[in-house]
Amino acid sequence: MSAELVTFFKALADANRLKIVGLLAEKPYSVEELAVLLQLKPPTISHHLARLVEAGLVKSHTESYY
Repeated sequence: MSAELVTFFKALADANRLKIVGLLAEKPYSVEELAVLLQLKPPTISHHLARLVEAGLVKSHTESYY
C-alpha cells in the first residue's frame, strides 16, 4: 500500500476528523466554529485539520488575523 493511501486512511480513522469532513462538505467553517460545533478546543481542531490537509481531504486559508 502506498504511503499516500496510508495517510488518507489514517486521516479518516478518527471520529472527529470524519465529523469535520462531513461539516466542511456542507460549507466552509472557521476553526472556532468547528470547535463550538464539535465541543472541542480550537487547537484540537487545528491539529485535526492539519492531518486532513496533509491527506489532501481539505484545503484551508487564512482570513484576516486568523
